Amino acid sequence: MNRRDFLRTAGGAAGGASAAAVGAGTVAAAEQEEGGGGSVQPEWPSYVEDAEDGSYEDLRGESEVTVEVGTGSGFAFTPTKVWVDPGTTVVFEFIEGGHNVKPNSQPDGGGLGGTEGGEFDTIPEGETYEPTLETGGMYTYYCAPHEGQGMKGAVAVGDEVSTVEVESGGGAEELNPEHMGVPFHPHYVGVSTIVMMVVSLLFTFFLLKYGESPNAKGGNN
Repeated sequence: MNRRDFLRTAGGAAGGASAAAVGAGTVAAAEQEEGGGGSVQPEWPSYVEDAEDGSYEDLRGESEVTVEVGTGSGFAFTPTKVWVDPGTTVVFEFIEGGHNVKPNSQPDGGGLGGTEGGEFDTIPEGETYEPTLETGGMYTYYCAPHEGQGMKGAVAVGDEVSTVEVESGGGAEELNPEHMGVPFHPHYVGVSTIVMMVVSLLFTFFLLKYGESPNAKGGNN
């Protein structure tokens, strides 16, 4: 192969690698977009900032969702924060007894009445409390005997609730593609194609600087 043919081949390889890298980036962005829900959440009230567990799930599209009562250390609602559609039934399932569900705040006309009995009457293990939340807005609730231990939760209902964009966590974990919400394989492909580009460009540089190899001389004679 003479120098002109080599340059043409190397240029084509570099261009193809560039296209592959751009394609990988596009796939990653598309998959991040399709993942939904991860970057935008309801604006949760400060009341649940110190809630035990603190987990969140976007459960819109479900007609019935389950919140487990008494999980983790025994003083948590899991998931602690959920986003649902109007008309969704929230099933509070008592994994442990000795707890209850009492409303802290809710929109006008909200259907979170709380478990039966007084403030400190509790529900046995295995029982459920199943309110259906028709009215959009933010609901917060707690377990009366254990509110001080952070046994609190929140339900955002509908798309009218205020939302915030949630950024990825800081520190070293930010380097993990999975933690950034992008699958690993597009990053792997992108790195590989960039390496290919660099190799092609270095080859071209050395060929231009030092000319054809001795083995190639006279090849066209």
